[in-house]
Amino acid sequence: MDKPFLTRNLWIYYVVFWMAVAAIQFALSYEIYGQALQSAVLDSAISNIVFAFLGIGLWYMTRFSGKQIKGFVKKIAYQIGGCAFTMIIWQVISYSLLKTLCESDEVYMSFLTTSLVVRIITGILIYFLLISIDFLILSFEEMQERAEHEAALSSMLRDAELTMLRSQIRPHFLFNSLNSVSALTLSNPEAAQDMIIKLSEFMRHSIGLGADTMNTLNDELYHAGLYLDIEKVRFSNRMVVVKNIAPDCTNMLLPSMILQPILENAVKHGVNTMLTSCTISLTAECNDTFLDITISNNFDPDAIPRKGTGTGLSNVRKRLSALYGRNDLLILKESDAVFEVKLLIPVPKATS
Repeated sequence: MDKPFLTRNLWIYYVVFWMAVAAIQFALSYEIYGQALQSAVLDSAISNIVFAFLGIGLWYMTRFSGKQIKGFVKKIAYQIGGCAFTMIIWQVISYSLLKTLCESDEVYMSFLTTSLVVRIITGILIYFLLISIDFLILSFEEMQERAEHEAALSSMLRDAELTMLRSQIRPHFLFNSLNSVSALTLSNPEAAQDMIIKLSEFMRHSIGLGADTMNTLNDELYHAGLYLDIEKVRFSNRMVVVKNIAPDCTNMLLPSMILQPILENAVKHGVNTMLTSCTISLTAECNDTFLDITISNNFDPDAIPRKGTGTGLSNVRKRLSALYGRNDLLILKESDAVFEVKLLIPVPKATS
């Protein structure tokens, strides 16, 4: 569907433009060529009002030629033909009206005839000026449409990427958990049953969360607690969890299920490598800029490194990048047989 000829602001500019042209034409007719006041006013008003109405049609001509006519030569020919047609219509209508209204003024009628060439040349210049402005407006509209389309496409791609990353997290965790259940069914059936119950609760809590759902830290800690309870069934006293959460941070928002893959990494490369107890420490602090969450675990530096796909931490980094447009929100640090993951969640700025 074609857009309207002009927006409200452009209508004002359009009217002001023609008023300025009419004022110049009146000044030339009255002051320079010495025409009578009435004749000069009628000449200026009628000529420019007629051309202004024709100019509205030029807008639609420009849109048609810009979108439907292909090839530079064809477009030039189209505009030349449009210019000739416009000049003829303009002069026929203007001359007819002026002749009817000013026929008694012989001096003006003579001036009207002798100035025909100058009028046509001026009209051609105005025609191509209007066409140029119309093309600029059309180009600006197309740039806006492209920007809106690209923004919509970018949003769709971002949502698709987040959905893909989240869909990778659930099967990844579920696969590992089911392997653990399988190992416990023979050695400790009661523990396997307890683990299945906790796993069911964990999955029920996570189902239905959108790819970019935001949860409070308190909700995420509850969800992370379900995961840790599942792992405690498997590792028992070998896994110790220490939490230090600042009370004023519990209602701050962060992406859903962002902690679980980090904790899973701590279990896999920490608890799983230790013959003695492994401590997983989870701390949370906040200020006006960031919610700062640190998860650390000790590990056996002499243990054989466990192979993995790197899905967990890689997905966390990609989700943070997709949501916040930054690549510095996940910081990894290793020192003295302790592996530390620092998660920085930007605090939304208050709107006034």
